[in-house]
Amino acid sequence: MILIRIALRNLRSHWFKGLIVGGLLSLGSALLVVGLSLLGTIDKSMSKSVVGSVSGNLQVYAKDAKDKLSLFAGMTEGTEFGHIDDFPKVRKTLEAVAGVRAVVPMGTDVAMVYGGNVLDVKLEELRAAEKAKDAAKSKIVRAHVRRMVGLLATDLDRISELRTADNQSDETKKAIADVKRAGSDGFWKEFDADPFAALEFLENKVAPLGLNADMIWFRYIGTDLDRFRAHFELFEVVDGTVVPKGQRGFLFNKLTYEETVKHRTARRFDKMRDRLAEGFSIEGDEDLKQWKKLNKDQIREITYQLDDRTEPLVHTFLLNHLKQTKGTTDALLAQFMEVTDDNFASRYKAFYDGIAPHLMLYSIKVGDVMTIKGFTSSGYPTSVNVKVYGTFRFKSLDKSMMAGGMNLMDLMTYRDLYGYLTADRKEELARLQANTGVKPPERDKAEAELFADAGDEVEEIKPSGEAIAAPSAATDLAGAATQTGGFDEFAKVDMKASAKTYGEDLFSRVYAQGDIDGGVVRNAAVLFQPGVDDRAVQAAVAKAAEGAKLGVQVMDWREASGMVGQFLFVIYAVLAGSLFIIFFTAMVIINNSTVLATMERTREIGALRAIGAQRSYVRKMFLVEAAVSAVLFGALGSALGALVVAWLNGHGIAAFNDVFVFLFAGPRLHPTLSPAYVVIALVVVTVVTVLSTLYPAWLATRVTPLQAMQDAE
Repeated sequence: MILIRIALRNLRSHWFKGLIVGGLLSLGSALLVVGLSLLGTIDKSMSKSVVGSVSGNLQVYAKDAKDKLSLFAGMTEGTEFGHIDDFPKVRKTLEAVAGVRAVVPMGTDVAMVYGGNVLDVKLEELRAAEKAKDAAKSKIVRAHVRRMVGLLATDLDRISELRTADNQSDETKKAIADVKRAGSDGFWKEFDADPFAALEFLENKVAPLGLNADMIWFRYIGTDLDRFRAHFELFEVVDGTVVPKGQRGFLFNKLTYEETVKHRTARRFDKMRDRLAEGFSIEGDEDLKQWKKLNKDQIREITYQLDDRTEPLVHTFLLNHLKQTKGTTDALLAQFMEVTDDNFASRYKAFYDGIAPHLMLYSIKVGDVMTIKGFTSSGYPTSVNVKVYGTFRFKSLDKSMMAGGMNLMDLMTYRDLYGYLTADRKEELARLQANTGVKPPERDKAEAELFADAGDEVEEIKPSGEAIAAPSAATDLAGAATQTGGFDEFAKVDMKASAKTYGEDLFSRVYAQGDIDGGVVRNAAVLFQPGVDDRAVQAAVAKAAEGAKLGVQVMDWREASGMVGQFLFVIYAVLAGSLFIIFFTAMVIINNSTVLATMERTREIGALRAIGAQRSYVRKMFLVEAAVSAVLFGALGSALGALVVAWLNGHGIAAFNDVFVFLFAGPRLHPTLSPAYVVIALVVVTVVTVLSTLYPAWLATRVTPLQAMQDAE
């Protein structure tokens, strides 16, 4: 107690130096409290985002994988993650571990789909109208198609103007000729005579050249959709429905759907709305000015979709909204797109009320069957058809492309797209083997059985003697001959109807859980029960996997999310660097000021030694003085830090961009204070201060009564 009183007296007598040192200690303590609070909250938020949306608490994948698993791997990163040989065994073993809630199979990859071509959509409508013999509908759609073909011909004419015939490829010449034919009066007379033959020509030769066909790239997760929905707590359906249990299907992430599938003009209106809501102005922001210019310059993206029925409706709406009495639709749209800060809200509402209902607002609609193109595990291109059942989102992560970029696909479709065998393909192979009598070679004898040596005898299979009858003149082969005179074996087959029947059959099939689990799985998410010790459960999972020889390796969500998960370590490094600079500076100042104080207090120390104070007592006096200073100013800094954290908790820290929305698990971060952070701050400040005082304390113990008397003289 006496030492504490002496320490307080010395602090008062050297108050100026004490304030300098104390200010640094308070700053360091406050920074520690605020920094640890931020890091702790970000860690919890990231865990909520990553664990609740994509990764689960752990990821397991093949032990012999060439590349390290990364759920957010870039286009240039390796993706050879191998595959889990026996997923049912993995699932059964790991779900038996105490603290594990579920094991969900999955695989991630990138694929693309062509957004709906307006011409394709209109041709489909025209075909339906002709089949239904709806003359009124057919007339309207036919006029629209003819107008679109005319616009396409104009675009191709521009190409012709830029390149001479000698510089044009044969494909370009053929395309120009096909489009010109489709725009001629003669072609539409042929349409009246044989509409379905004309439609075939338009669909196969002209539609692929059509406008507005976007190439949409997206990242997806192939998974057991039922288990994913049940165990990933942030998942919720926005539009449409979930994929029926055990069936094939696709769910767009709502953010991906809005950012890539939506009509370009509508997308830009949405972006302008969000940007203005952040406090920017159209005249003062380059992005807003660019979006405004694009909407004005690209009004054809709207007029291209208007037919003889919808164009007058939009024209009348624009006249009324703009309070005009005349003007073409193009001119009125250009005027409508001339938005300002003052009129944007009304124009935005008007766009969705009077224009958007007459457009193909989404190039892929809920309920459509789309063709996804990707690459197999061997790198070969492949494609698969899948039905879009709806859109979904991860709660609180609506604005983050980190989570919003992940779409969902059933596991069977994923295996088809990635080139793995599914139950359907296995059945097909079994039927082919049964019908042909061919047996697959054994793996170790495959080369010998498939490739003959030079000296091996080859058995010649003689024809059975049955002649294949040539088609007679009476045989109806109208249209079967190609332009070169060849025979088309599919001429009498309705390929579209057959494909539709096959697709409906495939999409309606309900797969047993054994089929879903029994195929190839690239990796799997392991989700924990709430409230468990994550590290203990992870160790138990790794031990169980090793003991059961599952052939998998285990990584936590931070590792699995790659650079996203490592972001926290970057923040730790920045905070540690800042604290090191502050505390190193504090140590130097404390050391120097205490050394000077020791020299100034030589008489005092000598007097204490003269009346019997031991060196250990002098050392304790200096160390207690340092500790008291550290506790006082550390507590002051901790209190200041706590106030800052409380203020930040009330107001929140806004996410700078979509990456921070993901890291913050929402648009704002609300840091929370833990008593442990205050204790850590006090301990660190005290240790740093005491360490800084060790050398001056040692110097003080070297002072003798004789030196004190000499200094006094």
